[in-house]
Amino acid sequence: MSQHYDNVTKYVTTEYAEPFAGLILGYKDVRVLENLSTEQVTLKSRETDCTIKVEFPDQVAILHNEVQAYDSQEPMPFRIAGYNGFLIREYQLNVYSSVLYLHPQAGKNDPGFYEYSRYGCEYRLKYRVIRLIDIEGQSILEAKVPGLLPLTPLMKPHQA
Repeated sequence: MSQHYDNVTKYVTTEYAEPFAGLILGYKDVRVLENLSTEQVTLKSRETDCTIKVEFPDQVAILHNEVQAYDSQEPMPFRIAGYNGFLIREYQLNVYSSVLYLHPQAGKNDPGFYEYSRYGCEYRLKYRVIRLIDIEGQSILEAKVPGLLPLTPLMKPHQA
């Protein structure tokens, strides 16, 4: 029975989208440009660069890191929002994201967030932007952490 209501509601909200959008937003001067396809293609796959489940003292969460040599064709805030949406839905855990830029010129214009707020709706996503050139390579060498040593040539040189 509930499926019938679901189908009718989908029909009404798409066929009478403009008044429905006005009702939902509480804003009458809204114009619907088009009904967008919401079918999610399952053949198109995307894979994040590094996604791991981690445990903190107070929670289990996901640590998601994108590694980027140069600036991306697709704006990074949109990519991270898409990945986070998928990860949150799939695993139902908090997601902590960062982008690691390898090239000295990469990531200079990455704001580290995506947000909007209007009509009683709000979305806010912040992620860490890490540019290797901003990290003092000498400190990594002195820490003698083998897994980080290959990254040191991309880091800020030691200032004597």
